[in-house]
Amino acid sequence: MLKIIKILVSTVYGTVVSVRNKLYDIGIFSQKEIKDVVTIVIGNITVGGTGKTPHSEFMLNILKNEFKVALLSRGYKRKTKKFRYVETTSTAAEAGDEPVQIKRKFPNITVAVDANRVRGIKYIKENHPDIDVIVLDDAFQHRRLKPALSILLCDYRRPINKDKMLPWGTLRDKQNQKHRADVVFVTKCPQNINPIDMRIVINDLKLFPYQKLFFTALEYQDLKPVFDVESKPDFTDKIAAVAGIANPKLFEEYISAHYAKPQILVFSDHHDFSQKDINNICDIIDKNELFITTEKDAIRLMKYQNFTEQQKAKMFYLPIQIKVLNKEEEKLTSYIIDYIKKYKGNSKFYL
Repeated sequence: MLKIIKILVSTVYGTVVSVRNKLYDIGIFSQKEIKDVVTIVIGNITVGGTGKTPHSEFMLNILKNEFKVALLSRGYKRKTKKFRYVETTSTAAEAGDEPVQIKRKFPNITVAVDANRVRGIKYIKENHPDIDVIVLDDAFQHRRLKPALSILLCDYRRPINKDKMLPWGTLRDKQNQKHRADVVFVTKCPQNINPIDMRIVINDLKLFPYQKLFFTALEYQDLKPVFDVESKPDFTDKIAAVAGIANPKLFEEYISAHYAKPQILVFSDHHDFSQKDINNICDIIDKNELFITTEKDAIRLMKYQNFTEQQKAKMFYLPIQIKVLNKEEEKLTSYIIDYIKKYKGNSKFYL
């Protein structure tokens, strides 16, 4: 019975999404093309877990040495409203965990949050007229904006051609909307993915000739302390880990592969830890020698005052970064930079 209900709701939801897209396509719903700044949207058509934040950080690394760049996010699950600049001292409640994470990695880059992306771009340009490029995190579906460049992320482990609309599946938009992407990243691939598996993905996606396709993998970096304390991780078997992200499977696999019999707690994406959760985490830390969490969870855990100095010394997060496979990072970087410089909608970049 539950499956039937999900199918019915999925059908209704899919119809609504199709009508909305059609209204934008035929011009009844208008799109805003902003001419005085190059806008790059990064997003997906599924619910969470495709790696938007690390790919946004990857884009900032590409752009920051060539252009004056900013990042605009919705600030999902923040407690504040409307437009807000993100500072290195901001909390997840004020700006959302992902924008705070990005600001702390890129303190010299303007980071802001606003659910109304067009308004957010306007505010950024008014206060920072020298900004050349604005990267919009999780904005592929924000069709009110007509971006200069659209980047679509597709999870290797969740092929969109085999998925269903919410709530039957994880699609929040129609599969055919991938045609709006200029660049498609197949994310979270195995680093040793073979050519046959890549060819299967290429055939399943059925992209158009104008679309560029790249395969990426997640690379885990050395552990870093959650709090500003001088400590190094103990190499011990007494390990506990916490993940509150959309798709924690890769995190769990990494922890399980590197540590013997770890205790792993999994929460929902962007989980707002309750006092009961924090008390439980404190007990777990006391019973283990090393506590590992994700970078996004670390941002949320920092706000709590319950942790003792001894507990803080055990708490580390696992940073991740993007690796472009097939030795195509230079090709991708050149394409992005050249695209921006040649973007005809902004005369100051037109060559």
